[in-house]
Amino acid sequence: MDGRGLVAALALGAQVVQMSTRFLTSIESGAHEAYQKILLSGNEESTVITKAFSGRPARGVKNSFIEMWDKRGIEPLQFPTQNTATRDTRNAASRQNNPDFMSLWAGQGLRMLTSDQSAARIVEETIHQAQSILLNTNH
Repeated sequence: MDGRGLVAALALGAQVVQMSTRFLTSIESGAHEAYQKILLSGNEESTVITKAFSGRPARGVKNSFIEMWDKRGIEPLQFPTQNTATRDTRNAASRQNNPDFMSLWAGQGLRMLTSDQSAARIVEETIHQAQSILLNTNH
């Protein structure tokens, strides 16, 4: 989500990082407005690992669909069957601007999201932060 996280991942041996959540609220993002609002109001406790929407484990913002699914105690169908079975629900929720039934995939750093940055600025800022940290630790 930022330069600090990039440096930490590299220090632990990563060769690449995935920052997809960080770009969901960028100026250029095509993510649904309701999805973006939920992301911007979330925090590290907002997300859970679920198979409810797709049949594969994925991290997303906990919503009514996930809560209801979990209460039922029934295992989802295998991927891609579960994904196909929930498609109409997800599409209808999107049309109705209803995030309670959308798949709201997200990492854990929601508190760090902003809505006023371009993707280019996010990359530039992340690199600048990482370089600054690395330069200060090498002195």
